[in-house]
Amino acid sequence: MPPSPSAPTPTPAVAPTRDVVQTYRYLRGAMVGLLLALLLSVVLQWWLGTDRSCWLGSISAYYFTPARTVVVGTLCALGIALIAYEGHSPEENVLLDFSGFMALLVAAVPTVPDARCGPSAFDETTDAIAAGIAISVPTLVVATLVALAVVAAIRVRSMRDGSAARPATSTVVLSVVCAGIVVIELVLVAVLRGPLVAVAHGVAASTMVAGAIAVMVCSALRVDERHGADPSELATAAAYRRTYLALATTLGVLLAVTVVLHLSVGGFGLTVLIAEVVILVLFGAYWVAQTVELWDLGDDEHPEAREVSGVRA
Repeated sequence: MPPSPSAPTPTPAVAPTRDVVQTYRYLRGAMVGLLLALLLSVVLQWWLGTDRSCWLGSISAYYFTPARTVVVGTLCALGIALIAYEGHSPEENVLLDFSGFMALLVAAVPTVPDARCGPSAFDETTDAIAAGIAISVPTLVVATLVALAVVAAIRVRSMRDGSAARPATSTVVLSVVCAGIVVIELVLVAVLRGPLVAVAHGVAASTMVAGAIAVMVCSALRVDERHGADPSELATAAAYRRTYLALATTLGVLLAVTVVLHLSVGGFGLTVLIAEVVILVLFGAYWVAQTVELWDLGDDEHPEAREVSGVRA
């Protein structure tokens, strides 16, 4: 039976053009470069700022040194990139957005100065830190709410015209959990003052890493969807799955041990700094491995196995 004249004509999927593919690849590559820049700024501050004589207790403490521009800039850029990057499942996308927002919050809510290497270049008082937070955090929250409203409007329109399905229950539950954590963190930022602001900063940093670990697990569990049931791809998919799960497990253990030692054991002055460096390196390793995995997926010779909704021209 011929379709009714009033029935909408299905819109065919549009193959990704070269500029889209290159933009995707550059985005992934840029995130690795940002991780490298963050680590390099810490090394250069140690090399040039202290004449190779002193390390601060955490990467966040370098906010109060000449490395501030790189520390804040890379965290903001990483946060925006994580939010902009589209995950390979709705759940992964929620977790990427969550980690990205927390990265922005880590940049907006600095820790307190570390006197380990003497007076810092930007030795701000707790009142000055609070004044900065009073500007940066509301700005971030308002911009985020506006972005969420726009995304929600687009999603509702897509569901109404049938080009997008309603989110699954698991996605909704995960979104609510992540939103709850964000609200708790914002309450901590609003309530904690003086030296206690370091607690709010630490919670944001820890949950950012926890979100990244969850992203890695999601990617590992769905690796078969990206490679399909072709027997020639099974071994490749299994290797990536083992790699991602191993990195996620290592990161999870490291994060837990670091938090416990920092809260309960004294005398581990550089524990947080060392753990943060290892965490950045491991996440960078994951991102590089996944970039290799996804480099050719979606082209004519390596079509991605999962179903993708059509893209309107």
